[in-house]
Amino acid sequence: MSTTLASNTHAAASVTTSASLVRAAAERIAFVAKALVNRWMARQLCDFTDYELADIGLSRSDLKQALDGPVYADPSLRLAAIARGNSVNMRSVVVHRRVESAEFTPLVRGREE
Repeated sequence: MSTTLASNTHAAASVTTSASLVRAAAERIAFVAKALVNRWMARQLCDFTDYELADIGLSRSDLKQALDGPVYADPSLRLAAIARGNSVNMRSVVVHRRVESAEFTPLVRGREE
């Protein structure tokens, strides 16, 4: 009886291991498929004008940099990081300009007496 129990336990462990391997393979295939779709979509951004790219916080060199990676790498992650970095840099420029403009005397309508 203990032999039957041991063989059933071994069979159950084998099925669990096989299921884990299948799940891991499926997740990897899904990741690569998503990366390929995102790469295709990132290539569509090459059709945008420079103005449109700037509007979303990217430049042509940003696109080239993201698409130069390996085929299985997801360029959308890189583009998002670049756009987020550009956005942070742009916010600091805007804040800096606001501070500079705050130092100027505002225009007053009418005559001062």
